Amino acid sequence: MTQEWLARFGKIINYICCYGTVNLGRSVFFSFALLFLVMLLRRLSFFGNCFRRIVLWGAFLWLPFIGGLKFFYETRFGVRGFLWWANWNYEHCLTGQVYFAVMVLYGGYLFYKRRKLQRFAAGLKRLAGNVYVCEAMVTPFAMGLFSPRIVVPRALVEEYGEEDLETILFHEKMHIRLGHLWCLFLWDVLRVLLWPNIFLTFGARFLRADLEEMCDLVTIQESGKDPCDYGLLLLKCVRLLWPAEKGKLIMGSAAFAGARGRSGYVDMKRRIRKIAAFRGYRVKSVICILLVGLFVLGGGFFGIHRYSYARYTELKDVTVFDDTGVNVILENSERLRQTVVFDEQRLVVDVAEMRKLLEESGSETEGIYILFGGFMKQPGVGGCGEMVYADLAELTGEQYEIEYESVMDALSWIVKML
Repeated sequence: MTQEWLARFGKIINYICCYGTVNLGRSVFFSFALLFLVMLLRRLSFFGNCFRRIVLWGAFLWLPFIGGLKFFYETRFGVRGFLWWANWNYEHCLTGQVYFAVMVLYGGYLFYKRRKLQRFAAGLKRLAGNVYVCEAMVTPFAMGLFSPRIVVPRALVEEYGEEDLETILFHEKMHIRLGHLWCLFLWDVLRVLLWPNIFLTFGARFLRADLEEMCDLVTIQESGKDPCDYGLLLLKCVRLLWPAEKGKLIMGSAAFAGARGRSGYVDMKRRIRKIAAFRGYRVKSVICILLVGLFVLGGGFFGIHRYSYARYTELKDVTVFDDTGVNVILENSERLRQTVVFDEQRLVVDVAEMRKLLEESGSETEGIYILFGGFMKQPGVGGCGEMVYADLAELTGEQYEIEYESVMDALSWIVKML
């Protein structure tokens, strides 16, 4: 019994891997096009406003949910362009296993990096409120989702005056209030789910740049800081910390001075230019942009739900196999569904009509397997069905009844609710 259960469990896991890979793989294909489109639109003058660019990034939230769209099965382009991917996965189960294995390893790595950062922050001394001081020469940063912390180096606390330090801390508080830490976390989740698209990792740099620009604008306007003084403070922080800083930008954090290296220099140059060209924004305009963005994103999710297949579809189909249980004798049809009726406990066969159907099929078999009911996840992607065996020698009388126990168990229910 244990071996049978383990074997069934293995089949269910294998099915989940295949089913998930089919749907996520479709998202991967579209992620390349969406990333290219976002990078292109970011260059347009209309999206010169960083608040509008953030709405653009929100479109990536649709990707993990588009795999079940009817588009992939009910349009010529969808069938010709993507049906091969589903067929490949169900014929080569190893593809799904590898996809999920890499996803688990990559997700584990990112989780380890975040846990490492949390352990590092847990041992720091509190300066005030949620602000902590570290001895390492790192740029000030904010981290954590539910209990966010701000970490600043001791050298910066000792070097800067109270006003400058307050500005830096205000910048990090804005990262927290604006939800930027959650944005970076969701991007990491997206990178894990769609890991074959390695360009999403490079896209994180541009997402960070847009988040930093937004934070700079809000910090300058809300704090009343002169843009020139704010830019000089940023450069002063860079000059103090970058020569001693080692490694890349801390995983899962929003940092004041950003990353080092060639890309960091380019981003900092662009950022300073934006600060120098600072123009105050109207709060009402920003609210309108965000409301329109939420409406568009919400409409996208509604459309995806509206034009996707349901989580599962109850089946009324009936199929008859020969005594090997492999070769199909009678395909599902209205006539066959009238010949075989069933409920949750028993199946009833119209004997005379069934014999006519078997004679017309020309098959020679000593018994038949009847597959019926169950559910379907997507077209061609079966979930679970009931099957009973009937010996033709016992198929007598007007009606033949077969009682059965449903194969639907906890594992099948999990597949059904995926």
